[in-house]
Amino acid sequence: MPSRENEYYAKKPTDSGQPLCPFCGSKDVTRLKAKGILFFERIIAWSCANEKCRMYRKQFPSPSWGSGTGHR
Repeated sequence: MPSRENEYYAKKPTDSGQPLCPFCGSKDVTRLKAKGILFFERIIAWSCANEKCRMYRKQFPSPSWGSGTGHR
């Protein structure tokens, strides 16, 4: 069960639409891009930059996008 502090930060409107690590919830995620045709780039994977996360510098297919409560 999450603590009250985690519930507060999950409902912050600034977090909605921001990529988060699906394993630790950190905002420190980076995109790994690959060049496509001509000059177009596409995102092939994401990586977490939080050193305490188990997915630190490992690739995962898509991030979590926050709680989404800021759209009311």
